[in-house]
Amino acid sequence: MTNLLFPTDFSTNTTAALDWVRLFARKTGATVTLLHVYQPIIPDSTLPTIGDPGMGVTASQEIEEISRRRLNELAVELQAEGLSVQTEWRIGSVDDEILDAAREYSADLIVMGRSELNTFFDRLAGSAVTDVAGEALCPVLIVPTLPDGGAVRPAQVQTIVYAMQPRTTQNDVSTQTDSLVEAFDAQLTVLTDDKLDDAHADLIVMELYPQSGFLDGLLHPNRTTALIGKSSVPVLVYHQPK
Repeated sequence: MTNLLFPTDFSTNTTAALDWVRLFARKTGATVTLLHVYQPIIPDSTLPTIGDPGMGVTASQEIEEISRRRLNELAVELQAEGLSVQTEWRIGSVDDEILDAAREYSADLIVMGRSELNTFFDRLAGSAVTDVAGEALCPVLIVPTLPDGGAVRPAQVQTIVYAMQPRTTQNDVSTQTDSLVEAFDAQLTVLTDDKLDDAHADLIVMELYPQSGFLDGLLHPNRTTALIGKSSVPVLVYHQPK
C-alpha cells in the first residue's frame, strides 16, 4: 500500500475517519492524498451594481478560499506528525471526483467516514459513500461515526473478521487479508454473514459482488452489503471485477 486517498469536507463526520487514515498511513508508510471536492453555491446576482458581481459571487469566492486554506492546514498538521501528505482540491460532483482522483493517483485505499444518516445532508453524504464503495477500483474503508463526529471505537486493528460469502474462495480471503494481518499483527477470523452480528472485531473485511440481474440477486443474495450502512465497526470493501 503506497497511496491512500482521504476525501474530506471538514465536517465532524470525517474526524473519526481521519484517525484511521493516520493508523493505516503509519502502519504501511503510504502517502496520504487529502482531497476536497468543492461545490460552489449558486451566485445571487440580485440587483448587481456596475463593478459588483453580487453578494452570492463574493460569498462563493470566500468559501472557496476557506476550503483551500483548511485543506492546506490539515496537510501541515499531518506532515508535522511525520506523515507523507499531498493535497488535491477539485470542483464537481463529490462521488465522481473521488473516483477520478482515485484513478489518477492510483490509490490503493480510499478512507471515508459514514454518519448515521439522520438528516437530509447526512443522507447525501451517505449516498456518496455508498456510490464510491460500489464503483471504486480500489478497496474502500468505511468508518462509522457518532452523531457528534466521534469514533464509535478507537482506531486499532487487533482483530479482523472476514465476511465469507458463497462465492468467496480461500484465495480471495488470503489476497485481501494477508497484508493486513502482517501489518497490524492482527488475529483473523472468517465468518459467514449470519454470524457477523455477534462478531467481536476491530475491522470487517468483505467483498462486493456485481449483480447481473434480479435472478442473480435472488440466487446469490449479498446480505453483507448491509454492513456498509449499519455496522458499528469499520468495513473494508473489496470489489469483484465487473
